[in-house]
Amino acid sequence: MYDLANVDLSSFDKILVLDFGSQYNQLITRRIRDLGVYSELKSHALSANEIKAMNPKGIIFSGGPNSVYEDGALKVDPDIFKLGIPILGICYGMQIMAYTLDGGKVEKADDSEYGHADIQITSDDATLFKNTPREQPVWMSHGDLVTQVPAGFTTVATSQNCPISAMQDVDRNFYGIQFHAEVRNTKYGNEILKNFAFNVCHAEANWSMDDFIDLQIQHIRETVGDKKVLLGLSGGVAHALSVSCCIKQLASS
Repeated sequence: MYDLANVDLSSFDKILVLDFGSQYNQLITRRIRDLGVYSELKSHALSANEIKAMNPKGIIFSGGPNSVYEDGALKVDPDIFKLGIPILGICYGMQIMAYTLDGGKVEKADDSEYGHADIQITSDDATLFKNTPREQPVWMSHGDLVTQVPAGFTTVATSQNCPISAMQDVDRNFYGIQFHAEVRNTKYGNEILKNFAFNVCHAEANWSMDDFIDLQIQHIRETVGDKKVLLGLSGGVAHALSVSCCIKQLASS
């Protein structure tokens, strides 16, 4: 049986995106891949040991619709913060970071915020905002906000309704942003993700879809040999890619 997941991707630097339920979680993965860095979307429930075995260059916590204080709110294995791997928390991801780490505090906002906001960068050493202007438009979507940064963090960006719009702990390479860098409404979002991938995670841009497809075709060739193939297709993206790769390989056989 051919399985897309059986292809060896260990030669590519990888950034994991942990899914906390954001409508934009797939988009985060896409944005990282567009930078030439391989990215995978995984469950928020992964253990620290499971993540360590994947050997990622960095981790991104996605946003999500929950409050960290709700019953059943999605949490993260606190041991992930002990792995020494850079972490970026986006929106709910920033809140769960502040909630989990010592000294952080998350509270309900006076008014939920959804839409455009202008943030001001308040530090000359704001790592994620390198090569971006001091004031910039972003896209907010949150009902809670961080009201106290965890121990070791500093506030590096603020806005009218969100005093802690971004925070960082450069010693541990932990970063949080209360807005969505992955959407186009955040004008410099791509620069922010680029700074995280390359200046923080030191990932190498060694991945492309063409190379990935070549690996898939090679895997099909080794798996199928001269046998006939029965394809089952659900209509999903992964299955469609599998079929495309099979057609390319089998048509030339």
